[in-house]
Amino acid sequence: MRVADTVCTMERFELIPTQQGALKRCIWGFHLVVEFWNSPFDEIAEAEKVKSALIYALTNNSLEDGNIRAISYQFKPFGVSAQVNDGKSHIYIHTWPENGYSAIDILAEDRGRAYEILSRLQVALKPEKVCVAEVPRGITNSDWGET
Repeated sequence: MRVADTVCTMERFELIPTQQGALKRCIWGFHLVVEFWNSPFDEIAEAEKVKSALIYALTNNSLEDGNIRAISYQFKPFGVSAQVNDGKSHIYIHTWPENGYSAIDILAEDRGRAYEILSRLQVALKPEKVCVAEVPRGITNSDWGET
């Protein structure tokens, strides 16, 4: 199965106002705000199936990490809210299967890891369209001076 291409990307949001150059930032992690469109109804309608997809995306089916925490809520008649984390990376999802839509947050320790998780999640949930907004998370300290 081919992984869906990203159809829109807004990378590197500059959330900090700057004057005369950019302030130095200490990046702690990356947050991908993701929308999946046109996923098959059966892939995103049931909590256990969605939770399994999130665990796969986070672990790549590796059972080495026993530190996985997962919770999910099944809406009636269908729809899911779920969260999976391993202490370093987190995935949150809310699904509207009647529309084939999922709203997803992926937080990871680095940009590469965030996109690895996204790629596996695309394989699992099979969206036709994907939209990604990337937000580096961290702090800016004016005492560090300009770059």
